[in-house]
Amino acid sequence: MTKHTNHDKELERDEEAMARLLRLAGPRAEIPADAESRVYARVLKEWQVSTEAPEDARVYKLVHRTWKRDAALAATKRWVMPIALAAAAALVAIFISQPQPNRPVVVGTVAKVIAPAASDSSFAVGDEIYAGMTIETGDGQGMSFLLARNESLRLDENSAIRVEAGDQFRLLRGRVYADTGEFVYRDGGLRIDSVFGAVTDIGTQFAVSIRDDLLDVAVREGRVDVRKEAHKYVAMSGERIRLLEKGEVEVDPLALTDEYWNWTTELAPAFEIEGRSLMDFLKWTARESGRILYFEDTELRMAAMRTDLHGSISDFSPMEAIESVLATTAFRYRVEADRIIIER
Repeated sequence: MTKHTNHDKELERDEEAMARLLRLAGPRAEIPADAESRVYARVLKEWQVSTEAPEDARVYKLVHRTWKRDAALAATKRWVMPIALAAAAALVAIFISQPQPNRPVVVGTVAKVIAPAASDSSFAVGDEIYAGMTIETGDGQGMSFLLARNESLRLDENSAIRVEAGDQFRLLRGRVYADTGEFVYRDGGLRIDSVFGAVTDIGTQFAVSIRDDLLDVAVREGRVDVRKEAHKYVAMSGERIRLLEKGEVEVDPLALTDEYWNWTTELAPAFEIEGRSLMDFLKWTARESGRILYFEDTELRMAAMRTDLHGSISDFSPMEAIESVLATTAFRYRVEADRIIIER
């Protein structure tokens, strides 16, 4: 019993080895028809001679038909698989080559909205603004935006502006204000185009307004370059330049704390005081109000740098916020002309 079992196992191992060899060999080339006919005739003759029942040749025919069918199936697979792979690759190539729809370029987010009623504005704080978008305001409305490099752009009531790119806008009507940060004379300024000409900042706070026959540019900090056709003008901090349609140019002084700037302060993006130092907050307040920050002594300045703030001032203007914040500290302040003075 044991010998017979071992013999069977040896046969199974031989069959498995033969099957692996056949798989490694792969499909054989198709036998030529004339050679196949000669082999078939010879085998049939030998079969008939070696058997007493010629009709048993049907067994060979059955084996032959099976062999032919399997050979044909293998040949079909050899052709179908490459064709299927080529078709799949073609579909992938077509999909990749199809032009993908252009996604709108986000240039900033809405930072603040002023409107007589919530339903009067189609924008809300946090909404994204895109290149190609036109933004308009009506009576009593105003909006401010934070751009990619943290610049602040503010749109007055009854105004419209088109977003050309992240650093380029076109004023269609009304008035816009830009604060490009504290980096005076930076490279690559913000540009405001209009029908009357282009205004480019060189690290500044400035306002641009247009009327039927006038381009009005006011500079609160830094400098702007104004170009109208072939002419170029420069406006510095504390200046207001007006370019009339007929070519006249007027330049007048404009105080940094003038009431002209009040509308920009109302649209100032909220300053998040949580975890920030008192010094950071005071510098923001002074910048937004167009004033110089002054400390009575160095020790007071150092104390402001070490004092951390908590809470929120999102509903306050800068000058309202300083009153609220300092009331919770040992610091006091007073305003004299163009200065905010911090004292004990």
